[in-house]
Amino acid sequence: MSEPGRSLTRTIMHARIAQNLTQEELAEKTGIAQTEISRIENGIRNPSLKILQRLAEGMGMVLKISFEPKKQD
Repeated sequence: MSEPGRSLTRTIMHARIAQNLTQEELAEKTGIAQTEISRIENGIRNPSLKILQRLAEGMGMVLKISFEPKKQD
């Protein structure tokens, strides 16, 4: 998995844990299967934008995606 992918999965998991939500509770709020949330958090599955939006909404968050310039070495 690429670094952006790993960063995304960490961000999702940290947001869920910060809200004291289990994967099962997040699944109930979003209608996304707990097994699917587990696959996303473990880097097995790449979530679509639609899934990311549902996860964000389920956690009362706003999804933001940005493109940023690469750092010059």
